Amino acid sequence: MSRGILSIGFSIICNFKVAVKMGDRAIQKESWGRSRASLGVVATGRKLVWASFLCSIVLVLQYLAQPASADPVLATSIGQCNPVALQATNDSKTRTEQCCLPAPKRARIPFKLPKVHRLRIRRPAHELANDVVYVNKYNLAYEKMNALPADDPRSFLRQWHAHCSFCKSAFLQRRLNNSTTGYPLQLHFSWTFLPWHRMLIYFHEKILGSLINDPDFTLPFWNWDNQLDNTAGQIPQIFLPYKQFARKKHGRHGKIRNTFLYEGKRRNPNHMPPKVLPLTFDRKLEKERANWTHSQIRHANLGQVYQMVYNKVSAREYMGGPYNTNSNFTEVADVNVGESGGAESLHNTAHEWVGNLDSSAYPDNEDMGVFTYAGRDPIFYSHHANVDRLWHVWKGLPDNITRDGHRIRKDYDDYDFLETEFTFFDENADMVVVKVKDTLDIHKLGYKYKSMREADSLWINHKPNGTKASYKRSEVVVSISNTIGRQPTSFKLRRRAPTAADLSGTQALNVQQLSEGVVFEHVRVPEYMYVRFDVFLDLPTATAETDEDESAYVGTFTHLPSGVMTVEDVGQKKVHVRNDDMYRTLNIRFSTSLALKALGITGWNTEITVTVVPRFRPHGYGWNIKGIKFDCLRQEFT
Repeated sequence: MSRGILSIGFSIICNFKVAVKMGDRAIQKESWGRSRASLGVVATGRKLVWASFLCSIVLVLQYLAQPASADPVLATSIGQCNPVALQATNDSKTRTEQCCLPAPKRARIPFKLPKVHRLRIRRPAHELANDVVYVNKYNLAYEKMNALPADDPRSFLRQWHAHCSFCKSAFLQRRLNNSTTGYPLQLHFSWTFLPWHRMLIYFHEKILGSLINDPDFTLPFWNWDNQLDNTAGQIPQIFLPYKQFARKKHGRHGKIRNTFLYEGKRRNPNHMPPKVLPLTFDRKLEKERANWTHSQIRHANLGQVYQMVYNKVSAREYMGGPYNTNSNFTEVADVNVGESGGAESLHNTAHEWVGNLDSSAYPDNEDMGVFTYAGRDPIFYSHHANVDRLWHVWKGLPDNITRDGHRIRKDYDDYDFLETEFTFFDENADMVVVKVKDTLDIHKLGYKYKSMREADSLWINHKPNGTKASYKRSEVVVSISNTIGRQPTSFKLRRRAPTAADLSGTQALNVQQLSEGVVFEHVRVPEYMYVRFDVFLDLPTATAETDEDESAYVGTFTHLPSGVMTVEDVGQKKVHVRNDDMYRTLNIRFSTSLALKALGITGWNTEITVTVVPRFRPHGYGWNIKGIKFDCLRQEFT
């Protein structure tokens, strides 16, 4: 914020004061001999003047209160676009994927909320599996989208390129005046994750509907958090071949045709139905957990959604950390770093499970397993519809987390968040500029989700297994190095009580509404390396075999490689990480209020152990890394 702007602000206030004083004198001179009614009008006028004056002060102060070093981000495909870098192979050291989007043919237009006469309803994919009319229409819409020419931004090619380019730093971050900051644009690892993906599938859905002349068309959502229906967590039948010969009747609407929804899509063949998505999925432990019963998977899945959704009461915990023009997730000093929320962390597992991570047949981890190719699979949009649904559900959940118990869950109200802008191509191939503040209410956007209240209630009311510490505190081996190694590592953390100063920047009304958490600050994660670790409180005996559905468990961090890893022969091919390779710098946050309460830790001035259980892979990219470095471990309130 320049001194000139500051001076203008104070000048407005001072001049307004002078104008009001002069008005008072004029009123005094002219009021002799007037009636009481006339004087009443004058008094009312003075009140209006003062009201206007006070409103002006508020507006000026709000404006002056914006950060001096940062502004909202403009995320647009206008301007220079770089090819997306892929991990080098023995055959090619400079592999790239061209994900750039076509230039708009007309001037950009501002987004306008639709006129809503009735809400379109998105329904769960598993309930639509035998709806012949819907499945055929859904498939037809994609066939038409895929048939559009490559230079049409509505084409399926350009739809998946949108995710590839905006989430793989093809573009530079821009200020709202369109000037670049010089930092790569990345719409994961921050508060932009949920609103950007909401509008990505919003316009994707609109385009599909327009291609089949159905304005009421909606995407299905993959309801993988649903543990009430045994088929809900499977890869939906809509995206798989139907066994037509086994159908005695095709029904009055005829045969199901859904070839585009599965042909050529690269998915893990080991995870087909009746396999259910385990939200605690760990490739390293897949063989050990192959014999898990449905009941075990169900219980673990409920625990994950409980931790990653219900347990996150603040916007920062659930939506992720700030992202503005001072944000750069590469390793550069004096900038804000990335921070995923519970929503993003939970959603990563489905990407990993559906995609072909570490498959010798698919060395690029395609499709769902990597940022570059995830949008190439139609299941991606159905997956993100459920992520979007859970965001809507989260805002209506009660607060049984904080000591106050009455905190309202809500989106950020930060200026930089609300004024952040995205650009998308709509169903008319026009580039539309969307502000985040226009994305926060799905009903204003014209749609809603079929209520899954009964299924949601299972994870909302879930109770983790009780954890009984079986160790002597004096025998705990605590690391003094800020490194997450390849073996379980415990760290000490001294806690304190929250103060009024901790309310700054939060939406809590008092200190009793603050949510407590632990933060690993400035964690350096190799961009192409798969990284995963679980975190437990006061359970230094935790290992890779420890059940995640324990009271002491506070969450899992998963980093999907944004490019690709070179894997020629799984278990043998090993790729070194060099000092000059790209790193992401992230803050990693875990909510602790519920776990502390369950463990009986009620006093503030206590020392706890924070145990990290890594689940790194012994092969592939980064096998030679002995540990992930971070700056510090700290307690923080949000």
